[in-house]
Amino acid sequence: MLLSELIGKDVYCGNVLRGRLSGVCISLKSRAVKYLLCQTTEKNAKTEFAVSVTAVESIADAVFLKRVKTVLPRNCSRVFLNRPIYTDEGAYLGYLADMELSDFIATSIITGDGKRYPAAALSAVSDAVILKKTPVYPLGQRIPAPAVSAFLSENAPAPTVVTRTVLKTAIRSEKLISFTLSLPPFNRNIL
Repeated sequence: MLLSELIGKDVYCGNVLRGRLSGVCISLKSRAVKYLLCQTTEKNAKTEFAVSVTAVESIADAVFLKRVKTVLPRNCSRVFLNRPIYTDEGAYLGYLADMELSDFIATSIITGDGKRYPAAALSAVSDAVILKKTPVYPLGQRIPAPAVSAFLSENAPAPTVVTRTVLKTAIRSEKLISFTLSLPPFNRNIL
């Protein structure tokens, strides 16, 4: 799913329109989307509120929530489209045109000219997006289905992206090298 597909969608709780999605809050450490940022316009006054991603019931033509319990976002960065993107050394890379999400985890950043950078390179997000050098390990990369079954037990839920926990599980089961070799090349856009 792309962030641009979410932005601008109406947000409902039951049959009541609560607002419109304007952005997301993500954890820079895990790149998980923690909160949805919504805006409501009542009597020419804009009000912004945040709801936890756990309140999402479904996403179709609109975002449907199980409940509306507004929260104060903590330990996360607010992400909006059309922000400039820079390297940590100050080089301008373009603007944030989109962000690819897999199960509400950011996997890649897409610039206006279509270049993709791994979301693991996110260093800071505010008025601008700052990217650090691409990490050596494939954290945040999608996992193909055959690679997952190679080392996970039957009772464990199948992860969709590479995390530190997935890498530690591969190490414990002595399958790290075969697991990482089964992943597609991930280091295409080195900053």
